[in-house]
Amino acid sequence: MNNTELRSQALEVLVANHRDGYTLPAPGLYPFQWCWDSGPIALGWAAAGRFEEAWSELHRLFSAQWPTGMVPHIVFWQDSDRYFPGPEVWGTAHTPQTTGLTQPPLPVSAAARLFMQDPDRDRARDALVSLWPRLLSWLSWFERARSGPHGAVVAVHPWESGMDNSPSWDEPLAGVTEASEIPLARRDVETVAADERPSELEYRKYLGIVERLRAAGWDTERQPADSPFVVEDPCLTAVTARAAADLVEVVQVAEAEGADGLDAGEAERLAKSVLAGLEGLWDEDLGWYRPYDVLAGRPVGAAASTGLVALWAGVAPARVSRVVERLDAWGRLLPVAVATADPNGPGYDPIRYWRGPVWVLVNWLVADGLSRAGLAERAEALRVGTRALVEQGFSEYYDPRDGHGIGGHGFSWSAALTLAWLTT
Repeated sequence: MNNTELRSQALEVLVANHRDGYTLPAPGLYPFQWCWDSGPIALGWAAAGRFEEAWSELHRLFSAQWPTGMVPHIVFWQDSDRYFPGPEVWGTAHTPQTTGLTQPPLPVSAAARLFMQDPDRDRARDALVSLWPRLLSWLSWFERARSGPHGAVVAVHPWESGMDNSPSWDEPLAGVTEASEIPLARRDVETVAADERPSELEYRKYLGIVERLRAAGWDTERQPADSPFVVEDPCLTAVTARAAADLVEVVQVAEAEGADGLDAGEAERLAKSVLAGLEGLWDEDLGWYRPYDVLAGRPVGAAASTGLVALWAGVAPARVSRVVERLDAWGRLLPVAVATADPNGPGYDPIRYWRGPVWVLVNWLVADGLSRAGLAERAEALRVGTRALVEQGFSEYYDPRDGHGIGGHGFSWSAALTLAWLTT
């Protein structure tokens, strides 16, 4: 399939999933606005030349930001009974209705890229100036309210990592009490096969954490003290560090174009501080960035995508080399890259969500890290392999054994990154 045809199909997905200023990740399965999805989705709109939709995606998301600076991981812009748990389960009392958790701040990096790419320089400058305080306050909140013992960013729920049922979370989840008050009424398994989704036990534990945080009043300044799940997450940390660094990179251009009030100093300080926290999660023996269970006081989990996306932050070449060694070993077992968990590790499952399937987003983050480390040929090979996956459809994820699409279909970030990465 040529680029023109593939781009046309990808844009059709974004248009079909677009609502009032935001884009659903997938119809039916995810009927609201998701936080970290909005970053690549905005870049997809921009790559199609539709910058109004791109900026709107971010403005809409940040209009739901909490006073503390936290940006919620789901915004319930409309009523729908197609998703569980809905706003009535969360009970955050926030307007608009949102969850009380966050996700990796990819929208911050997206804002920086949109600013550099937008041909309408007045629009780009005005949008960046408008969003800047919100972008910076989110990153500052991560440092203030979510800094762990290594200075890495803490997740208080697996959903905050964006990699919900990764094997990385099996050990810390083992000590979490299942929900006692919230009845399990899942909608996802009505759309997607149950063996491609998190298990019933995992969902009851996810809701057990929600129950605890809701009982504590959704105090976003002290959630690590309220949650039974407190883990320094390499993914959250890497994306936060890169987000701050991306803001630093655009300030000089923005100020030269007349932008006022952009605090590069704070962004630069955050970038260095959070990157140092990420380095605290490096496991020399494993050759990987590992989550750290704060409550248990130890690193947890085998190699998985939670540590793989540390490459996005621009880590040292020696670290990249160690990670690539392991990816090469995985490649000898699985023909389709990149699996989201070690195929020889505990909890690996080639079709169950974040326990092994290939995700377009992860491949994009990894390819970017490889390119920044001087491994342009490796990055290009990953791009070409990922393009072959989306040619058969814009699936949520893909089986690493044969590349067939699984999970949800008509998935927005797979389509968006086809526009922004795979066909450029």
